[in-house]
Amino acid sequence: MGFGSIFKRNSLNESLYDIPVTKITSSRNFKYIIRPEIVIIPEIEDSKWKKWLIFLLLVLLLMLLGTMSALLILRLTNDNKQPNFQTTTELPTTPIPVSGQNITIGSRGKGFIVLFMKNFVISTKNIYVTSENGVQMNMSTSEHLSTSLKSQIDRVVSIPSNQHIIIPREMELTSFQKETKSILIETSEDVFVISHADGSASVGSTTHIPLHKLSTKYIVITTEPASTWKSQLAVAAIENNTTVSITFKMRRNMPLNINGVTFYNNDVFNVTLNRLETYQIEHVTDLTGTVIESSTPIAAFSGNDCNTLGGSGACDHLIEQLPPTEGVDNAYIVPPNSDDRDTIIRVTALENSNITYTIGSTTHAVYLNQLTYFDTQISSSQTCFVESENPILVTGFGLNSKNSDLGDPSMTIIPGLNQYLDYYKIVVPAGYVNNYVSIMIKQPSRNSFRINGTMINTHSVVFESNVFVGNGTYNVRSIRVTEGELTASTVDGERFELMFAGVTDYEAYGFSGNSMLL
Repeated sequence: MGFGSIFKRNSLNESLYDIPVTKITSSRNFKYIIRPEIVIIPEIEDSKWKKWLIFLLLVLLLMLLGTMSALLILRLTNDNKQPNFQTTTELPTTPIPVSGQNITIGSRGKGFIVLFMKNFVISTKNIYVTSENGVQMNMSTSEHLSTSLKSQIDRVVSIPSNQHIIIPREMELTSFQKETKSILIETSEDVFVISHADGSASVGSTTHIPLHKLSTKYIVITTEPASTWKSQLAVAAIENNTTVSITFKMRRNMPLNINGVTFYNNDVFNVTLNRLETYQIEHVTDLTGTVIESSTPIAAFSGNDCNTLGGSGACDHLIEQLPPTEGVDNAYIVPPNSDDRDTIIRVTALENSNITYTIGSTTHAVYLNQLTYFDTQISSSQTCFVESENPILVTGFGLNSKNSDLGDPSMTIIPGLNQYLDYYKIVVPAGYVNNYVSIMIKQPSRNSFRINGTMINTHSVVFESNVFVGNGTYNVRSIRVTEGELTASTVDGERFELMFAGVTDYEAYGFSGNSMLL
């Protein structure tokens, strides 16, 4: 019941009282007709009227104080539920949809594991974090990491749009040792995370996969090492007492010695890791098809410390964070590299599979047994469409240029057709003669595509072709872009894929916008 004045109207037969009543969501005046013999409120003398008014005011004041107290308690309760980035030790779990171009899908997320595998040369360890609308970021490391390294890495910062962080070189992994060399990134909203290890004439880059997409099974992709270089794989745990089992698949059945024990093809190596611990393995032969399994979700990476491919050029660092087997697609469009760089395409079967691939107007059929692969090659003016009845991993290895010193090997896990997103915000690394983005999109939405809010300048297009997929057509374009922040989207909301590449003398990088099923 609300509080207000009470009015009395005399009549020969009845009295009319207007009693204002205030409810939670509305206010109304209810009129009651009272017979004369029924007394609702006695006559109030002037002296008593003041007492009633004081009483009503006191009651109203008490109610206001009660309401304010309740609101204060509610606000304090809500504040306690907000993330405390300075003391966070728990990893984020279930993703919460956010406003923006997409919900939490693909490579967008609020938690990531970053590590840097061994590079053949001394390299600068870069991390790029990009957000759509600004976020708070907490970067942390294991409590068992040395104090000097933790003080250089651990931080809490606000990111208005993007953040570039340089990590100490001492965080590079060493093979056959348990180490606490992974970095945990947590953010208040979704971000993209890219790492970029840039050395003298050797660089490796990868897009990182968010924590909520990590799983317990991965297939390794490497290349056959030339000279004294090594293939390598690495894992990082996100929970204590995580058991990791690695079943080796070796192209050449060469002995692998780990802590005094020799392993051969099909042998299994087991290791138990605690939270944020890492373990790296290297070998003198290709480890493609090696299976990594774990008792709890982990982050897995593979590549080469350095390698030459195609019989010419110098070596480059190769690295990719591996998508879990459950996030692998079965249909892919592979764009070409630019600057007269051919591309080796590796197709790896997760199960026994019938596979077709089309280059130009020629279609080939291949049957692969589980965990085996085949390689094919395209020029800088060709595309390739690969399709399988079962999930397959498709990896592109860019080669050195045929007519200049630009480029060397680069490694990119190709996104599948069902892994395309409708929004990306990624930093193009600095320090390269040419940077490119390849766009794969359905042909009807070609003109809907936007880079940094504008249509593509035709003068920046270095390659364009259409690829027929079933009853539809995809448009493939490679365009020259400048270093720095890049936002890509479509006006009509159509999903598409981006693949990034850059070259300078004797060096090339490559990474994709996303390599996970949505």
